Amino acid sequence: MYLPKHTSWLNQIEIVFGMIMRKVIRRGNFTSVTDLKEKLLRFINYFNAVFAKPFRWTFTGRPLQTGGLKKPGKQGITVAAK
Repeated sequence: MYLPKHTSWLNQIEIVFGMIMRKVIRRGNFTSVTDLKEKLLRFINYFNAVFAKPFRWTFTGRPLQTGGLKKPGKQGITVAAK
């Protein structure tokens, strides 16, 4: 299994857990652990059916090129010594 060296994929996991917290757990009234599990699985099935779309990974594994890239119109300020 390949995991990227950067952590942007963790942001996606945090978003999903945050959504589950807001939509299921915080608003829920659960009579048992089994009830919580059933409502959680029902929400996941609903989300997958309505909102989820396949993700096409575009990261090539090559590092970004740096250096020589400057924003157009941005000039550095030079301060002359007296």
